[in-house]
Amino acid sequence: MLKTTIINTFASEDDCDMFIMVLKQQWPNYIEKLPESTLEIVKDTETPNRMLALWTFKEKSHQKIIQDLGEKIIIPYRDRLAPKTVTNNWEVEHTLAIGKKNRSLETQNKNHRG
Repeated sequence: MLKTTIINTFASEDDCDMFIMVLKQQWPNYIEKLPESTLEIVKDTETPNRMLALWTFKEKSHQKIIQDLGEKIIIPYRDRLAPKTVTNNWEVEHTLAIGKKNRSLETQNKNHRG
């Protein structure tokens, strides 16, 4: 599993909100062209002029498709607002489920093994 994080810091909270609106409106228009993936749009609670787009992909080829499409449909909007942007690509090494619910499932699994 692969992840891409795109952090945008805008001049104002209004610019940030406007860009989030663009993301929410534009990506669904291209759903037929998108490979199986997940986009989470997150606004910083402490710095409201900063947001994060977190993409999750099953395959590297899917990451490339989204990147190429984003260059055409999203980047022109973003560049007009001129945020400071940091993009990183990641490969998930391990996922650890944490919490009471997960521990009880682990206990159930152990009990079923005998």
